[in-house]
Amino acid sequence: MELEGQNLLVGEITNVLLGTYDFRELAKKSVELAVRKLKKQNLVGAGIFRVHEQNNLLYAYAYAVNHQRLIEKIMPHSVFSGLNISLSETDNLLVRTVVNSQVQYSKRASEFSKGSVPTMIADKAQKLSGGKSGIAFPIRLRSGKTAGAILLAFDKEDINAQQISLFETFAKQLGLAFSNVFAFEKLMAKYKKSVEQNSLSTLDQDIPNLKFTLRLSSRQSDVLKRLARERGKTQAEVIREWLDNQ
Repeated sequence: MELEGQNLLVGEITNVLLGTYDFRELAKKSVELAVRKLKKQNLVGAGIFRVHEQNNLLYAYAYAVNHQRLIEKIMPHSVFSGLNISLSETDNLLVRTVVNSQVQYSKRASEFSKGSVPTMIADKAQKLSGGKSGIAFPIRLRSGKTAGAILLAFDKEDINAQQISLFETFAKQLGLAFSNVFAFEKLMAKYKKSVEQNSLSTLDQDIPNLKFTLRLSSRQSDVLKRLARERGKTQAEVIREWLDNQ
């Protein structure tokens, strides 16, 4: 019954996330909700990371942790959200999480930040937050593809099987939220491309590229010259303007 209640709690969190379509906002909500709602599961911190396939990097997006103000002094969000590491750096446990799509555990926060954050800073942040261990779970899309990871920090070293099951469920449901965001991003990219193509097509149509010979009487020529002089335009521009207004 306890596990069922915990799963319902995770479902409640996920329902909030499923309505979020900006990835950075999704990451922020994910970690803040997890730390706030799952304190009874010894959770003291969480971080979200996303794979960028186009440049083979794993990027940090957001974190939430106990004693947030203290941690912000040594690791501001603006710095954290700019961190990235190559997916070839498999000594880093977060990279290993997404490359192998397997859960990774360590008592040292520095094992998850190796190659991107100095060990001294990682150790200090771990001490200030009260973390005793960390577990990184892969975040998989509906397709089964691993698109990122969530790193969870705990105030004890041993996490039982029931808790692991709970957090695996959370990571799985978080993957559904990721899937929705990625689908939305693709849709918006497609729409933007379509608008740009249509704009270029319209622009091309508006660029004069056809030669046209027009025979005018002397009177008509005089009228055209007068209109051009009054409007400060060429005779051809006066004719084009008249056609555009028809």
